[in-house]
Amino acid sequence: MIAEFVSMVGAWMQMQGQQLVVEQQAATSQEQAWVSFATLMVIPLFGPWAGTTADRFDRRRILLAVILIQALLATFVGWKVQAGSLLLWHLIGVGFMLGVTHSFEGPAYSALIPELVPKEKIARAFALDRSVFHTARIIGPALAGIVVARYGLASAFYANAISFIGPLVILFAIPRRPRGTDAEERQRRTGFLDGWRHVRSDAPTFRMVLISAANAFFCSPFVIVMLTWYGKRTLGLGSGEVGWLMAFAGIGALTASISLLALPHSHRDSLVWLGVLLTVISMSLLAVAHGFVLACASILLLTLGLNFLYGISNQIVQERAPDPLRGRVSAIAGFSFVAVIPFSGLMSSWLERSFGMRAALVICACGYAITLTALLSRKKANADPERAVAG
Repeated sequence: MIAEFVSMVGAWMQMQGQQLVVEQQAATSQEQAWVSFATLMVIPLFGPWAGTTADRFDRRRILLAVILIQALLATFVGWKVQAGSLLLWHLIGVGFMLGVTHSFEGPAYSALIPELVPKEKIARAFALDRSVFHTARIIGPALAGIVVARYGLASAFYANAISFIGPLVILFAIPRRPRGTDAEERQRRTGFLDGWRHVRSDAPTFRMVLISAANAFFCSPFVIVMLTWYGKRTLGLGSGEVGWLMAFAGIGALTASISLLALPHSHRDSLVWLGVLLTVISMSLLAVAHGFVLACASILLLTLGLNFLYGISNQIVQERAPDPLRGRVSAIAGFSFVAVIPFSGLMSSWLERSFGMRAALVICACGYAITLTALLSRKKANADPERAVAG
C-alpha cells in the first residue's frame, strides 16, 4: 500500500499535467475527450484476454511488465513536453498504449489483493486500497500544480516515471500464489465466458455491474474528462484553482473509502441510496455554480456519492467471485467503467458543445436519477417475495 500510494501520487501528477497540456492545445472539449477515448477504448478490447491471463499466469509478473512499460511511456511524454514538440496525436498514441497496459493491470491487480489477505477481510482490503488511491488523488493534483509552476509541465511526467520504482521493488518481494486444488487449477484454464456466466447468474454481482455502468455513463465524465474544461472554460479558474478543484474531488472520494472501512456491511443499502442522492444533488449544484467555493463543495459531494457506489460495488463483486475466476470477473466488472467511459466522455462533450456545460450537467443528472431509481426499485421488488417466502 505504501508503494502503491507513491505510485498513485505520480499517476495523478501525470494526469493533471496531461489535462493542462491538452487544454492548452485543444480547440474544443471534444478534442480533450478524444485523448481519454484513446486510452480507455482499448481496455475492453483486450479485457477478455487480460482477465484470462490474470487467472492462468503469475499476476506479479504481469504487473511488473505493465509497470515498466508505463514508466517508459511517462518518460517519453515528459521528454516531448520538455522539447516543446508534443502534439495531440502523440498523446492519443501514448494513450492507446497505456490503455493496453491498463487492460492487463486492472484484473491482475484486483485479483492479487485477495491473495494477500484472508477471505473475510477482502472487503476492507479493497476499501483500504481505495483509500490509498484517493489520498493520492488529493495530493497528486495539488503537488502537480506546485511542481509544474516551478519546473514546467514535463516535471509531472518525470515524477510519475520515478514513482514506479517502489511497486517494482515490492512486487519482487511478494511470494508466488500457492497452487490450488486440481479442480481450481482446471477452472483457471477455462475460457473467459466462465467469468461472464458467474457475473450473469449472480444477481448481486450483476446489479452492481449495472450500477457502476450507470455511474460511468452519466456522471464520471464530468470528473475524469471534463473537470479541467469546466473549471477553466465555465468558471474561468486558473490552473492552481483547477488543481484544488481536483483535490476536493479526491477528498470526497477518500471520505467515502474511509467510511466503507469503518461501517458494517448492514449499512450498505443505506449508503447506496445516499450515494445516489448526493450524486444527483451535486451535479445540479455544479450546473448552477458560478464561484470557486460552491464548485469545490459540489465536486466533493459528487465524488463522495459516486465512490460510495463504486466502493460497495467492488466489495460485493470481489467477495462473491470464486478465486479461480477472479481475474475474469474483475475484468468484466471493470468493463462497467472502462467500456462505458470513452463513449460517455464523447457524449458529455457533445452535450457541452451543443447545449453548454450547465445544461449537460442537468441532462445527465436527470438521466442518472431515473436509471438508478429503476435499478434499485427492481431490486426491492425482487427482494420482497423472498422475504415473504422466508416468513
